[in-house]
Amino acid sequence: MIGSLKRSSGAENNNSETGINRIVEGTHIEGTINSDSNLRIDGEFKGHLVTKGRLVVGLKGKVSGTVNCLCCDVEGTLEGEVTVLELLSMKSSSTVQGDLYYGQLSVEAGAKALGTFRMGISEDKDSFIKVKEHGKEHVKEQVKKQAQKTASKADALASLKASTMPSESSSLLNDEVTVGAE
Repeated sequence: MIGSLKRSSGAENNNSETGINRIVEGTHIEGTINSDSNLRIDGEFKGHLVTKGRLVVGLKGKVSGTVNCLCCDVEGTLEGEVTVLELLSMKSSSTVQGDLYYGQLSVEAGAKALGTFRMGISEDKDSFIKVKEHGKEHVKEQVKKQAQKTASKADALASLKASTMPSESSSLLNDEVTVGAE
């Protein structure tokens, strides 16, 4: 029939690679989520989140805790220990805070970022794979390992001071400048 939607009940629609799980605005969840498919959060989630697919944190979405995913698009708020195997994309409205590991990073102007951002996977490279294979017990073990690796505030400040460049005026004070012909 024209204009009708055919819906089949059965295994045909249970393709976990193309399915999208969704936590809608106004929903608050605490706990552990393990998913083989994509996940969109427009509500609030606090806890441990592992997905083999893409995580999208919507404009009003807030995620805090330990996150492991393949790709991540952030429009809202993301806080905690985050591992993104491929692309972490921060939109202009996003606020991202914590210890982040990522394969690639995309940041739009206006995005707010605070914390430690590291390209590559954490020192325990196999932790994400093990979590997917073994479930909840490894999630707990991984959280403990990541908590031990968190850089101190003093380390972050030392790194920031080491990366500053002298201003043009301070370099002129140290160098003798000659103008004109001799």
